[in-house]
Amino acid sequence: MAGDAAEVGDEVTEVAGASEAAKCIKAIDKTTVHRICSGQVVLTLATAVKELVENSLDASATSIEVRLRDHGTTLLEVSDNGKGVEECDFEGLTLKHHTSKLQDFGDLVGVKTYGFRGEALSSLCALSDLAIITRHFSQEVGTKLEYDHNGKLLTKMAVSRQVGTTVSLQGLFSTLPVRHKEFQRNIKKEFGKMIQILYSYCLISTGVRITCTNHDGKGKKTVVVSTSGHPTVKDNISSVFGARQVSSLLEFQQKTASADVLAEYGMDVTDGTVQGIQPY
Repeated sequence: MAGDAAEVGDEVTEVAGASEAAKCIKAIDKTTVHRICSGQVVLTLATAVKELVENSLDASATSIEVRLRDHGTTLLEVSDNGKGVEECDFEGLTLKHHTSKLQDFGDLVGVKTYGFRGEALSSLCALSDLAIITRHFSQEVGTKLEYDHNGKLLTKMAVSRQVGTTVSLQGLFSTLPVRHKEFQRNIKKEFGKMIQILYSYCLISTGVRITCTNHDGKGKKTVVVSTSGHPTVKDNISSVFGARQVSSLLEFQQKTASADVLAEYGMDVTDGTVQGIQPY
């Protein structure tokens, strides 16, 4: 009985101590904040691929290759033939809220690119081991860059590369043990969602060749999806889903409303453009 009473007393003391500690509101250290926030920017394998493909499209790439090893658990790599990264941008490329797309808040109105907030590469640094090989069109050789989990440039060395950029991620979500375990456990589902997202960019990106391959543990290479840089969405649909799927589609043609309808809504047509409608 006495022993039981002592154990209960110890538990009460521990609970009281925990309660006292809980009352102390303290700032979370910057490294933990960075990981928490990064985990809200890049949620899945699909999000990681989406962000990297969008960066390639923003760089005016006409050829984008997505390469995965073990469905993305070991390696995710996106390579393009875009304009590359200038040397003056090496330091700020992976830092939080660093971007070349905005100078002030008013610039948001004119943003015409996919990425502009400067969060994707910074978040991927926090969630994986990130390395970049890039060559700007103004440079004669490429540069390999390695960053730490805070987005700070660690090493820089000259390498051979054609104009463009390759971003490699090893051990995605490895800095978040619980998320990493769930990621590995549900990798087939994650991979399936990634493919659906990639299909979307394959369809809408006319004039851009997009390929995705996966290498399994035995080195076997599987082509997941491949387009040929067709000039129309219809041709892209044929590359992704097959010619039979295209034959069952109907082409949508946009036509201007009649004069009576335009007058009813207070609109007019100038040079073939409907006035009074503002795009968002």
